[in-house]
Amino acid sequence: MQPAVAYAASTDPYTDATFRALVDAIVPSTAVPTKTGMIPTVGAVELHVHEYMIWELDHSLTLVVGVYPSVIPLAAPTAMLLNAGAVQLIASGQAQFAPYNTAPGAIPFAALSPSDRIRTLALLESSNVDPGALPPPYQYDLGLVKFMVDFLNRQTMFGTFSEWSAYGTTRLMTPTRRRLEYFPISWRQVGYPGVSLGYRALLGFPLTIVREGGVSTIV
Repeated sequence: MQPAVAYAASTDPYTDATFRALVDAIVPSTAVPTKTGMIPTVGAVELHVHEYMIWELDHSLTLVVGVYPSVIPLAAPTAMLLNAGAVQLIASGQAQFAPYNTAPGAIPFAALSPSDRIRTLALLESSNVDPGALPPPYQYDLGLVKFMVDFLNRQTMFGTFSEWSAYGTTRLMTPTRRRLEYFPISWRQVGYPGVSLGYRALLGFPLTIVREGGVSTIV
């Protein structure tokens, strides 16, 4: 089994579905107008950014446990955080649309419309939630909640528009073992030509200095 497939298969369905819903709400697949008609563009789910988010949360963030900072797997607790926020959004009457799925066992965050998922993020970020109803390590730590919501937004965008998806079958290996397998699709979509030794940039404005009698004048 390919490493990326093996890692994705090891993720519990609850966490996987929650992060699919998250990245789909932030960077959905859509269509853009061109001279020849509407051209579909891939979104974060098609680029497997939900897998990137889970991998990053499980391997890259540290929390201080006791005295020393430690890498703590945070994907599953963060999925629970998003679902706790979704439950509170619905209970408060702030959801603008009825959930897609209300059956027992449905995943609350994934059942929301994309716009209500964004409202859930805003609810959590504004600390307008019951902190006691949140899962550890977020319970009663609204500062950590606010940091995480900001991280989820930024990291979803980074995973989408960086070269990460182009690592293909190596994308979920450790960074030193990843290899680019093709040109990133998101770079092509936004017209980014790729890595260069240097791009032209504004380095300042040309100045003419006139020196008369030992006095320099900029004109």
